[in-house]
Amino acid sequence: MTAPPPARRTSPRIVLVHTITFRQARQFVPVLIPIGAATGFGGGTGTIAALVLGVTLFSLAAAAVAWWRFGYTDGPTAVVVTRGLLSRSVRTVPNDRIRGVEVEAPALHRLFGLVRVRIDAAAGTAGQDEELLVDGVPRAEGDRLRVAVLTHRSTSAEAPGGGAAAPPEEELSRWDNRWLCYAPLVGSYLALPLAGIGALFRLGEELPDDLLGDVLDVDVPSGAVIGAVVVGMLLLVLAGSIIGAAIVNWGFRLVRRGRTLVAVRGLLTRRHTELELDRIRGVAVSEGLGMRLVGAARAGALVTGLGDAERRGQLLPLGPRDEAWTLTHRLVDDPGPLTAHPPAALRRRIVRAVTVGLSVTAGGVVLLAATGRWDVLAAGIVLTALGVPLAYGLYGALGHAAGPRSFSVRRGWLVREQVVLERRAVVGWEIRQSVFQRRAGLATVTACVGAGSGGYPAVDMAAGDVAAFALAASEPWAGALERPRR
Repeated sequence: MTAPPPARRTSPRIVLVHTITFRQARQFVPVLIPIGAATGFGGGTGTIAALVLGVTLFSLAAAAVAWWRFGYTDGPTAVVVTRGLLSRSVRTVPNDRIRGVEVEAPALHRLFGLVRVRIDAAAGTAGQDEELLVDGVPRAEGDRLRVAVLTHRSTSAEAPGGGAAAPPEEELSRWDNRWLCYAPLVGSYLALPLAGIGALFRLGEELPDDLLGDVLDVDVPSGAVIGAVVVGMLLLVLAGSIIGAAIVNWGFRLVRRGRTLVAVRGLLTRRHTELELDRIRGVAVSEGLGMRLVGAARAGALVTGLGDAERRGQLLPLGPRDEAWTLTHRLVDDPGPLTAHPPAALRRRIVRAVTVGLSVTAGGVVLLAATGRWDVLAAGIVLTALGVPLAYGLYGALGHAAGPRSFSVRRGWLVREQVVLERRAVVGWEIRQSVFQRRAGLATVTACVGAGSGGYPAVDMAAGDVAAFALAASEPWAGALERPRR
């Protein structure tokens, strides 16, 4: 019987990194401060210095103990991680459950020559993370661990020439700095600057009134002040979104290396994500409302068992729509043009879109007759008028297609998403019909897959086409589906 390989240790330099960032002691600081206050610590420079010194020493001790009790082993069949002092934890993940590996190098880690390795695994239990984290190994060891895990075998770090030759690389996509101009049109990049503006407003509310009076007591027309504030906030939001996109995606590069996809990106935190091609079941291309106006899109891989696919499964974080679809069709066969859904689907959307506006309009008529107020009536008329183009936009987003080896469904208006999936990805179908759908001859058929969100629906397609689409988009077992009864 072969003895298991010895456990490996992370670099001792990680103790300094965790001490500086208060990694282990962070959760204890809110508890220690009230305890210190209750024991009679008062104010003053000496007290503050003593608290800072005490917290730092506590952080150092906690980081040292965590490093001492942490170990990992990457064997030929599984990855094992052990941790804990009083409560000892041993987690074992079989190699066939590993879905991908990400090597991160934050700025402070790079300063000490370290990286952290995240191993995505479909072996989590309820309440447990679906990843293993090995934090604080040298760059060479991080690369060795990544290769060993993804090839499902242990590679000796002491024999660099003993492994197989590195497979050739094929570049699939490279970041263009001009794509940063799309950033203000993506909601996720706008969140941080908008939060910053909100914090500035809260800070302004806390400032003394006399200080604000002195600042605002200038001989400038109020309209000019309001205009300058609006323009300043707009420029801050635009600049913040562009800077945020640059920090996250700087130097993005996607390559095919043998049977894996490798994505590298990041300015402050450099990320190296590697996914196995055999576990990719499809690609999702999403376009926000503003992105569609300028022809931009994002593309993400749908990988079996991958946690946090929104970040780690990204194939194109932001770029032209043509670039996203070119990349998609290099990974998944093109199923062909989408088939539009029947006019009954449009009528359903028009009815639902104008119902709210008509209800407000009816209430406005009653209010106008009773009190003479006309604002509610005007709001109802505007909502009703806007409901019609909204319904057409929602209907225009619907579509489905089935090809020899893949199929596609599309939906969404504010964020339009079209997924292209391999036929082998489907593990089941779910057909749903409401009372109104049955009367209109429509149905919603959902492809159940073991990747991405788990299910992708074709909403309000003709009920008579459901069985044929399911059979064309999956294996012959789907022929057992019957046409939904009316």
